[in-house]
Amino acid sequence: MSEIPFTGYVPENEPRELLAAQCIDYDFTKFVCSGDIPDTRNIKGMMRRDDQFRMNSCAGFGLTNAVEIGWWLKTGDNRQFNALWTYRLGQARDGIRGDNGATIHNVVVSGKSDGLLPEDFENDKKPDQPYVQKYDYRFPEICKAIAKERRVGYSVQLKSFDAMLNFLQAGQGAIVIGGPWGNWRPDSRGICRQFRGGGGGHARAYVDWITIDGETMLVEANSHFDTYGDNGFGYHTRQFVEQQCRESFFVAIGVSDITLGPGDEPTQRRHRRFVKLT
Repeated sequence: MSEIPFTGYVPENEPRELLAAQCIDYDFTKFVCSGDIPDTRNIKGMMRRDDQFRMNSCAGFGLTNAVEIGWWLKTGDNRQFNALWTYRLGQARDGIRGDNGATIHNVVVSGKSDGLLPEDFENDKKPDQPYVQKYDYRFPEICKAIAKERRVGYSVQLKSFDAMLNFLQAGQGAIVIGGPWGNWRPDSRGICRQFRGGGGGHARAYVDWITIDGETMLVEANSHFDTYGDNGFGYHTRQFVEQQCRESFFVAIGVSDITLGPGDEPTQRRHRRFVKLT
C-alpha cells in the first residue's frame, strides 16, 4: 500500500470489496418511525470539539466520534474514547508505517475486534489515557483488556442521504465517513451545499441531523477544532451528501451496538426509535 503524507485518510487504499463483507445488510426502506422525530437531538451541544493538531489521526476521531454517540444512545453517558488508540490499531491492520493516515475499513474492523479505549477508565471525569499530540505514544498493556470490553457490535455501509438520515434518526448509532477533502468549506453558518472532490483524504463523522430554514441536513463532526464551520461542526445538505456519495473514494459506515464493560450500566435507553416492518 502506498503512503500518502499530510493526510489522515487513505482513500485509494480503501478495500471496497471488504467493506460490504464486513457490514450487515441494512435496508432503510424497511424501517418506520415509532414516534415523532425532533428537528435535531442537539448532539453538538454535548460533544467536544476535537483538534487533531498536526497528527493525521482523523480516521481515529471519525470512529471515536461515531462510537461516542452510540455509547450515549445505549447508556445515556457522555463518554469520550481515545482517537489515537483507534488510529494506531487501524494503521497496524493497514500495514501503514509513520503518521500517514488509516483507512475507514480498518479502523472499523479494529473497533469491532480490538475495541475502543475510554479516555477515562474509571469514569471519574479525569482522563486516565488522554489523546496526545505525539505520534510515537505508547499505551500500557492494560489498555488492550480495557478496550476489548467496549467493541462495535455491527457496521453498515450507507450509500445515500436517506439511508444515513434513517440510520441516525432510528437511534442506531452514528456514521464514520471518509473521502477527498476537496475544495469545499462551510459557509458562515456552517452549511455545506456544493461538494467538489480532489485533494487529500479526510475522515469525519455524521453524528446528528438538524433542520435549518425548513431543510433537513446531516451534522458533521470534524477534528479541526472550532476554526471549522460552526464551532467545529458542519451542516451538510441533501445535495452535498449525494454529491459525496457519487465520488469514487467516498465511504460511509454506520456503527452501532457498542458493548458495555464492567460497571457500565445503562441509565437511560435512547436506542432504536424505529421498528422494522414484518
